[in-house]
Amino acid sequence: MAQHRYTLLTASLLCALPALAQQSPYYLGASLGVTHVSNIYRSTPGQPSNSDNVTTATLLAGLDQRIGRQRLFGDASIRANHYENNRSLRNNGYALNAGVDWQTIERLSGQLSVNSNRSLAQFNPGNGAPNLTKKNIEQTDQARASVRYGLVSLLSLEGSLTHRRRDYSASEYNQYDYSQNTVSLGLTWRPSGALSLGVAGRYSDGKYPRFRAVANGFEADDYTRKDIDLTGTWVASGASTLSGRLSFGKRDASQASSRDFSGGTGSINWKWQPTAKLLINSNLMRDSGDETSFLAIGSIGGISSDYSRITTSASVNASYELTGKIVLDAGLNYSDRDLTDRFGTNTVKSGDKTTTLSLGGRWAVNRSTTVGCQLNRDKRTGLSTLSTPYSANSYGCYAQLMVR
Repeated sequence: MAQHRYTLLTASLLCALPALAQQSPYYLGASLGVTHVSNIYRSTPGQPSNSDNVTTATLLAGLDQRIGRQRLFGDASIRANHYENNRSLRNNGYALNAGVDWQTIERLSGQLSVNSNRSLAQFNPGNGAPNLTKKNIEQTDQARASVRYGLVSLLSLEGSLTHRRRDYSASEYNQYDYSQNTVSLGLTWRPSGALSLGVAGRYSDGKYPRFRAVANGFEADDYTRKDIDLTGTWVASGASTLSGRLSFGKRDASQASSRDFSGGTGSINWKWQPTAKLLINSNLMRDSGDETSFLAIGSIGGISSDYSRITTSASVNASYELTGKIVLDAGLNYSDRDLTDRFGTNTVKSGDKTTTLSLGGRWAVNRSTTVGCQLNRDKRTGLSTLSTPYSANSYGCYAQLMVR
């Protein structure tokens, strides 16, 4: 459900970073881009025009360094967004992904990671959320620790602990601030280097601390979620990797009962490189809005908020190396959301559907300089009291300088 943010240039930047990491363990860079957005506030058809030009300046840094058995990794960006007409929306943001892969001489290994993102919140997210036209900063953080212990040569015990939190600067979004702790424990079987299968139990305990205003402050909405996860990864060949998760679970809330669910969720991802020049990544997913919101946390382009009860989405992204220096990108994303009102007490079924199309290209002028452009179109359908339709077009170009 990744609706596009207003700074289109950053999607192409992310595509270039993996190649840089392969050449050197460190990089430092900067970029400057200009994007025109036809519908900043994602207003419904017939509303006054609110198009704008957004200039984004970004500083980038990262590392991917091995030290003995350990591996340090990290990507960070600081960005300044300048709106030409809607000056009140001007803001500074950042994104961070960092962590360490560790292992001992024996059978113990794991990972520690932190992710953080600060950006302008999505306008008109639907699901009964207030449709603001003022600056609303979204802060999203995640910390995760995982550990793996090899029981025998093919079987390992794996556990993880994850903390998530999300906050908004606008008081109108108090009810969407939340935190969640998740613990998972299970077994993974690896009969070969090409196949791994796993089963795990997952328990989540979450809270919306300012869910509803009352006379003496706020009333919280506490919830729990219990899942059994079946996972698998199959490296069919050097050109094809298939991974997936099938979960059976139940969510119970103390206040927002209509957002509860019981049944199956999951995802499947297929990474396919049919030729040396073409790479295709496909994903199909069904899960609650809180889970889908955190998929891209820490990315340079920011994330999109999803407050749905259940979201089903499908996406296909492709990159084609036209020449040794020119790469073309294309992406298509479709999502179908099952919605309730913002307090989760509306038992009437409602929903919306969103389609996002992106086209872009980038040119590596030399080892340090890249320029590129991108075009996006977002469209949401489904008229209801909880979600209003809109369409928005965006196009922009950027220049990037990277030192390795």
